[in-house]
Amino acid sequence: MLLAGTAHAQIEWGGSLALTSDYVQQGLSQTRGEPALQGGLRAQLNEQWTVGAWASEIDRYAGAGANVELDVYATRAWRFTPEWVATMTATHYFYPNDARWVRYDYDEVAASVGYRSALFATVAWAPNYVDRSYRGVASDRSALSYELSANQSLVGGWSGNMGVGYRDLSDLFDEAYWYGHAGLMYSAQRLAVHLTYTYVDQTARHLFGHERASLAWSGTLIWRFGGTH
Repeated sequence: MLLAGTAHAQIEWGGSLALTSDYVQQGLSQTRGEPALQGGLRAQLNEQWTVGAWASEIDRYAGAGANVELDVYATRAWRFTPEWVATMTATHYFYPNDARWVRYDYDEVAASVGYRSALFATVAWAPNYVDRSYRGVASDRSALSYELSANQSLVGGWSGNMGVGYRDLSDLFDEAYWYGHAGLMYSAQRLAVHLTYTYVDQTARHLFGHERASLAWSGTLIWRFGGTH
């Protein structure tokens, strides 16, 4: 329906390919500290709507299990002023060929407000989240996360970024944890290199162990194609 409604407009395509030393999401490693190949493709239908898909190698748990994460999403943007932009994103996380008796697929809705593409506040809610910790497996539970992040241009192609987040897993494991990140990025045309340090508190480390929750550095090399960069 979105594509039909924007047939008269020019759709802008873009995407990326990346190699990361550790795929980290909300403070937790999705590859247990191992490298991952990643890639995505998006279509900006107009100034308001963007749809896309993104995939990454994963290895969250020891033993047999899914080795690919596939995300499909749709984003609606509202520009209130030249400085202020709000977005709402609906994402389905799909783990094909998951060999476990519990299916880890889930949905998420995230709302974000950004100021001058430099400061961001985000709230994300998953109504049917599934995860495994030392307290067992919890499925079809509600999960909430809150995050504040900032990006700052430095000199040349260098920029810095940092963020802090709070993840409420009380419906799954009667726990919540803090996480954060800080890093540097260098961009040159369509190539970018990220160096990031990730922090998680003791609650996360007790729940998920050092392979998934650790204080660690990671590096990512990204090549972007299409669109504007």
